[in-house]
Amino acid sequence: MYELITIDVSSYPPKGLGSKVYKTHPRIGEWVEMNIKETGTMFEVVMIAHADNGAGSDVYVKNIGLTSQAIKSICD
Repeated sequence: MYELITIDVSSYPPKGLGSKVYKTHPRIGEWVEMNIKETGTMFEVVMIAHADNGAGSDVYVKNIGLTSQAIKSICD
């Protein structure tokens, strides 16, 4: 398990989403689902920043939309 700081860069200024637990280290282009205001929201990983002092990594994401809408968009 990885506990990583997650930052939403969908708008300016970027918004910290807090420290999130991931089962695997996310990769650029992957989608991750988060519970935002008790609603499933899908985000695309756009960048991973690794600290050189071993402090961990930060995950930068872009909001895709509600999970149900995001999944429907790939099925159309």
